[in-house]
Amino acid sequence: MNTKRIFRLSIALMLLVGSLVMSGCKVKSSIPEKTTAGDAYDVVVIAADEMWRGELSYAICDLLEAPAPGLTRPQGYFNIVKQAAPANVSDVDRRYSNLLVVSINPAVTEATYSLSSNIYARPQSVMTITAPSVESCIAFVEANAEALREEFERGERNNSNRYYAQRPAEQLMDDFKAHTGLEMLIPAGFFKANTRDKELLWYLRDYPTRAQYIFAFKTKVDASLPSDMQALSVMGAIDSKLATISSKGASGSYMRLSNEPQSLTITSEVAINGRQWMELRGWWEVSGDFMGGPFVGYVTVDSATSEALVVMFALYAPEDPQRNLLRELEHLIYTTK
Repeated sequence: MNTKRIFRLSIALMLLVGSLVMSGCKVKSSIPEKTTAGDAYDVVVIAADEMWRGELSYAICDLLEAPAPGLTRPQGYFNIVKQAAPANVSDVDRRYSNLLVVSINPAVTEATYSLSSNIYARPQSVMTITAPSVESCIAFVEANAEALREEFERGERNNSNRYYAQRPAEQLMDDFKAHTGLEMLIPAGFFKANTRDKELLWYLRDYPTRAQYIFAFKTKVDASLPSDMQALSVMGAIDSKLATISSKGASGSYMRLSNEPQSLTITSEVAINGRQWMELRGWWEVSGDFMGGPFVGYVTVDSATSEALVVMFALYAPEDPQRNLLRELEHLIYTTK
């Protein structure tokens, strides 16, 4: 091929590339264009029918639908929408935000799991559990239930915070930082409510049939106590702060923590973005009124000053399912820095 012909081919190739660019032709993105189907915390399980008819179905139901703690009405960690055999999985099934795939492969030596994101839709978490036998799969699910739930929970948390980060209440976020010393995402729709205690920060998002609350304040604590005792020691301070909030139209009413002992659970060590927190879950109520609901509180202690920062999320939803509404609130603590 002579030099003149090579030059002509080069020019033609350049013109072709230029026309493709000008016409908007581009390489297809690897991120799926379809958005997920269903609601947050929905899961589709992909497993062979013969496996699902046995003990494995009970283990997976216990994994995903075990009662979530702290709610005033029972609700599972997740909702199993359906089980489908691999050959019967529809396009709609593949688009759910959480997929759990169970694969039995005698060639592997032990049960393991892997996690992928945004395979069929976005945002999506796809967990695949691979085991050499059904029996080993059951044992693996039972032994690792908490860790497996946390993988799906992390995906839901990231999705929720990513969504609300597009619609932040920037003025409230500045106010929160000035009050607490920490940055935290606060979604649009909240407003600052008045309290009789200037040390108590209260943000409210109100709907016709429900309401979401964010509280924050600082209090002294004995930093020499074990972490679970430190968490218990702030309960009185929480009650004192909530007592400054009354119900509209109910004279003499005030907000308080429920005295039902079975409603309270404490996780003494929760690491969030390099900071140690204590997590409290339970119920709140209004004395002199019929209002109440679930709450989750986070307490972090500065051992140098013996000062505890309390950030509390509470929900009033007498008619609506509570889990998703409370979860989207508590997810916000993972944006603190």
